[in-house]
Amino acid sequence: MDIVTMEQVTKVYGENETRVWGLHNVDLTVEKGETLAIVGASGSGKSTLLHVMGGVDAPTSGRIVVDGKDITKMNDEQMSVFRRRKIGFVFQAYHLIPVLSVEENIMMPILLDHRKPDKEYVEHIMELLGIIDRRKHLPNQLSGGQQQRAAIARALANRPALILADEPTGALDSKNGNEVIALLQNSVKQLNQTLVLITHNIDLAREADRIVKIADGEIVE
Repeated sequence: MDIVTMEQVTKVYGENETRVWGLHNVDLTVEKGETLAIVGASGSGKSTLLHVMGGVDAPTSGRIVVDGKDITKMNDEQMSVFRRRKIGFVFQAYHLIPVLSVEENIMMPILLDHRKPDKEYVEHIMELLGIIDRRKHLPNQLSGGQQQRAAIARALANRPALILADEPTGALDSKNGNEVIALLQNSVKQLNQTLVLITHNIDLAREADRIVKIADGEIVE
């Protein structure tokens, strides 16, 4: 069963002479439970692909279905609610709120959705990611690897169907980066979620179930 279906997706920036193709007629499916790595040179369209897949940016044309819903037909408000409930984002920058503890940062998306956090589930995720003993710490009291684990826990806490990770190890050394990716993949498998990962690191990409290469806004292999 496919969790993501992209049909003839195109993204164009600018107009006339200044027009730049971010994506060009992209067809892509992602199976439920799969870990998919997207690789390509800088400026190839990797982040654009991830952003339109996650509803952060709208395509110029084409159709995108995520977890059975056509997100290209949603208005801004519907898309915002869908993203909060169905999609977890992990970025290279951790985007943790400095005045909140690890636990509060992890629960923030659930509270923003006016729902009661499942504290047992949040504890399970923190345990899985090895940060349960840091739950009351502030972000500036954590190492880079621990901050990224907290960011991953926040992405998982809402039980999203799809996790989108954009260079999640880019700010980490190789040892921490490998550990974080292993933990992310393990968590996604245990929680029955789907992971789409952008990385420049081909060794990390090889750990995925499938690799897709993009160049000049088109999938080339």
